Amino acid sequence: MRHNQKSLKSICDSLGVDCPAGKENIEIIGISALEDAQIGFLSFLSNPKYAAQATASNASAILVKKGTALETSAALIQCDDPYMTFMMHLVHLEKEIGGISLDDRSNAHISSEAIIGNDCIIEAGAIIAAGAVLGDHCRIGAGAKILGAARLGNRVVVEAGAVIGSQGFGFAPDKNGTYHTIPQLGKAILNDDVFIGANSTVDRGAITDTQIGKGTKIDNQCMIAHGVTIGKNCVIAAQSGIAGSTSVGDDCKFGGQVGIIGHLKIGNNVTVYAQSGVMNDVPDNKVIFGSPALDRRHFLKSFAAFKKQGQ
Repeated sequence: MRHNQKSLKSICDSLGVDCPAGKENIEIIGISALEDAQIGFLSFLSNPKYAAQATASNASAILVKKGTALETSAALIQCDDPYMTFMMHLVHLEKEIGGISLDDRSNAHISSEAIIGNDCIIEAGAIIAAGAVLGDHCRIGAGAKILGAARLGNRVVVEAGAVIGSQGFGFAPDKNGTYHTIPQLGKAILNDDVFIGANSTVDRGAITDTQIGKGTKIDNQCMIAHGVTIGKNCVIAAQSGIAGSTSVGDDCKFGGQVGIIGHLKIGNNVTVYAQSGVMNDVPDNKVIFGSPALDRRHFLKSFAAFKKQGQ
């Protein structure tokens, strides 16, 4: 991606890293991955196994971990964490080129009974319903719906088309088998620094609130059901679903299309591989895989035995 011309020295200064001696006046005109870089581009090397790509790259400057040496004419910018330093540069560029859509409240529907904090961005077509509460520095994407049961902390991002605080899937059959709606009276609470991807849904609780912990990031097209609690600093990839009243601890990582049934307890620092179906409680620090999900080592042993049976 191309951007306005900048000296390497100015970029290094903005990132708080030392510019290689004699390279201060190199002009940087873009950013890219190593394999796609052109002359004048900045890239990064975060994994040593890609050192050959860095050596062959046309990049004029490469962010590398301190102590890295490469046979290349590119300027090697030594830093503690090349990937995070590169991300910092992207943040700076986003502010310059307007990567975040401008506030467009004239085309949004905002109730006079909603509470909205300072410096929020509300994009075209968004709905902020009566009773909704937004903290400071939130961004609500185009067409997103923040309903009356929603409570957003500071710096929360809700991407386009997402719905926060809708009715939970609660129905009870009578003796004749006819289903009746169970009123949903709880809230949907997104704590500080939560990210909700496009077209995802977070339902309000029935009695207990639905809670998403500080710093948790949820990808596109995910479903968080009523009464679910998710801890701090979790990452949940696209098309995952968590059924009602399940509790997820802190620092968990779920791959894409993970499904978790209701009323389970998932511990802290649990990793669930993509397309796994979780049907039992999971203790802390486990890595699970498959459907039904098992400890990763047990799953791989079982799969090896299954393959052997078919031969």
